[in-house]
Amino acid sequence: MNVQLCILNAQGVILDVNKPLIDCWKQTAEKNRIAIPDEFFESILGAGYDQRIKAFYQYPHLAALEREVLELHQKQPVSLHPKINELLDFLRSRGIKIAIVSDSRRQDILPLIDPIMKEYDISVLVCSNEVLNGKPDPNIYFKAAKLSDVKPLHTLVVDDSRNGCYAAHLAFMRSVFIMHALPLSERLFKYSYRQTDSLTDIIQIIQSENDPKVIFLFFQVQSHHFQRSVFGFYRNIDDRHFLNAFDQRIPGIDRQCAAESRIFGHDCNILDHHGLKRAI
Repeated sequence: MNVQLCILNAQGVILDVNKPLIDCWKQTAEKNRIAIPDEFFESILGAGYDQRIKAFYQYPHLAALEREVLELHQKQPVSLHPKINELLDFLRSRGIKIAIVSDSRRQDILPLIDPIMKEYDISVLVCSNEVLNGKPDPNIYFKAAKLSDVKPLHTLVVDDSRNGCYAAHLAFMRSVFIMHALPLSERLFKYSYRQTDSLTDIIQIIQSENDPKVIFLFFQVQSHHFQRSVFGFYRNIDDRHFLNAFDQRIPGIDRQCAAESRIFGHDCNILDHHGLKRAI
């Protein structure tokens, strides 16, 4: 996958809003002496209207607390997610398009993220009330990709909710789950491509997808038969990892031969007395 578009969730990735919301739920439930199962948080976080109705139907005793929770949450200060500027700087430097999706209405979220949209020249914002169904329906991601003129295959979604990761899965997009508001669970692991607790890790994930790899093709002669192996790694790999790759993929290969082959230029083929051939 060559990442050409990165779709970021406004509440859980651009802003640090979802974690305080979970804390407000826990605080209100404790005040009313009500236990909240972890499944409830996974069901409502990032959910569209229909999904929220289903969750509250399953937990009617928690539905009665929603107004109190939202009033408490509105009093909380809103701040940017740690390291978001570092991620946005990287995306802009690589020429990767950026789109934002929001679980709120445009009139509610735009005043909070408008400064960062202007700073990074982000023009695509899709809100939950602008599509037929909210998450986990994939429409919000399809619309963001269409407005950005990028195919789902080349789109990476960054979200901190199960509904967001599942919606990306249904949209045939890979997703990175941010372990900030919710802990990693089996369901979140199943529907997300990668999982991390830091936005800076996404930089490495995109680099691993986009940076050019060197493909090596090996032929080793053993008893008049050719043994072939194909694998790739990055041009800037150090010698220790390079040799370890040989040990793992072609056991018994001469390490000195491998080291000498690595030193040669990148645009040549090598065939030595061990029967090792490298084609770049």
